[in-house]
Amino acid sequence: MTAAGQSSPDPRYERVLVPVFFFGGGAHGAQWWTDLNVLSIDGDIELAVPLLQGNPTCPALCGCDAERTADEWAAESVCPTFEDDSGLMLYVPRGTSPDTLQIAARGRDMSRDADRYGTQIPVVWERDLLGDRMILLDIPTDPRYRTGLRLYDAYQWQGHYTLRFFDMARLRQGDDTPLLVRGVELDHDVDPRDAPNLFMRPAFAFIGDIVATWPELAAASSVAIEIIGSHPIVSPPAPDRRFYALASITNNNTQELTIVAPR
Repeated sequence: MTAAGQSSPDPRYERVLVPVFFFGGGAHGAQWWTDLNVLSIDGDIELAVPLLQGNPTCPALCGCDAERTADEWAAESVCPTFEDDSGLMLYVPRGTSPDTLQIAARGRDMSRDADRYGTQIPVVWERDLLGDRMILLDIPTDPRYRTGLRLYDAYQWQGHYTLRFFDMARLRQGDDTPLLVRGVELDHDVDPRDAPNLFMRPAFAFIGDIVATWPELAAASSVAIEIIGSHPIVSPPAPDRRFYALASITNNNTQELTIVAPR
């Protein structure tokens, strides 16, 4: 078992998964930007890792060094230098409520920001992570769209997912025969800025276009995706609720983004 697979719940901090935190170019001239904002409405809250923008009077991208304190009623943004394809992990003091520490993420195409302001991205607190099975319903395979599938293990176990794809039309008729079954391996890259047991990245796998990857899916107009995570036999055991997944559906003409998440 690698060091990345030794991670366990920290008694001081709760993990918060931001599944998408990306800045950069995409297909068809898109320029993607993620707004990630933090606001405490009940006292100052110190994150475990300094990720927030520093003094804005400094010329550096994050101001004068990244900060860790979310001051009461002072909206803070997370510094873009921490962006990564696999998203970002925040660590907040245990006992903090999502009601009092608001964390909001929005992804938008800056090349088309005159037409739309972006799409809300789910922010997943540790208490809301999923077990070893989840389902994404009604995912299009229409060539007008490209659908990416993002898979996460918030405890950085370099594990395995089994994906079962079902034809939505057949499911509506009670036929649960899988259209396709495939396996996907998760990977975890250690960031040199990581503190012990406070990894900034989840274990992650990304399939950029599910139909281009698995052309058999084009036989259905839309699919349901059952996602089953593996539980390695280790001591102490890996946390049961550590998984998450989402589908990002992008219109090839407008670049409009739709997020489909479990439940």
